[in-house]
Amino acid sequence: MSEGASGNSGAKRVVAIAIDGSDNAREAFKFYVKNVRKEGDKVYLIHAVEINSVLHSTQWYSSPYSFDKEMLHNLLEEEKGKIKAKLEKFAELLKETGCDGTVKSIHAESPGAGICKAASEINASLVVIGTRGLGKIRRTFMGSVSDYVLHHAHVPVLICRHEDVAEQQEQHQKKQ
Repeated sequence: MSEGASGNSGAKRVVAIAIDGSDNAREAFKFYVKNVRKEGDKVYLIHAVEINSVLHSTQWYSSPYSFDKEMLHNLLEEEKGKIKAKLEKFAELLKETGCDGTVKSIHAESPGAGICKAASEINASLVVIGTRGLGKIRRTFMGSVSDYVLHHAHVPVLICRHEDVAEQQEQHQKKQ
């Protein structure tokens, strides 16, 4: 824990940290632990599952007018197993750092909406999220989870930019 991060140990602060297994999310978690964490914090690692990607898989459609229920069930069970494995890895992060926390998985239309919903449900006082560092044009067309959370969360949002992303953007700008 960084100096000055101990603060008032009597009050529990609830911190939601968005995590998806990416390097950016892992770096955001590390930044929180090193620079923001206070004694007594209750940390929730939030994994927002976008179930639409499974439902839109072409594997379970047998024709345009029907679908194979067994195939859909198998796909959902497979996805459930993948999610469980991710959640176990995320729980290891908490153990390794000694954070008092839990892992929460939430199903949502989009990751940003899921993170905001979870933050509201746990009564978070802060949301921490990583960013992929998309350029302005790509962010405009693709959207950005961190932008969504920043504009829709009802609590302060800390967006952590991965240093490698910043370095890549600087090198790209120098080339132009």
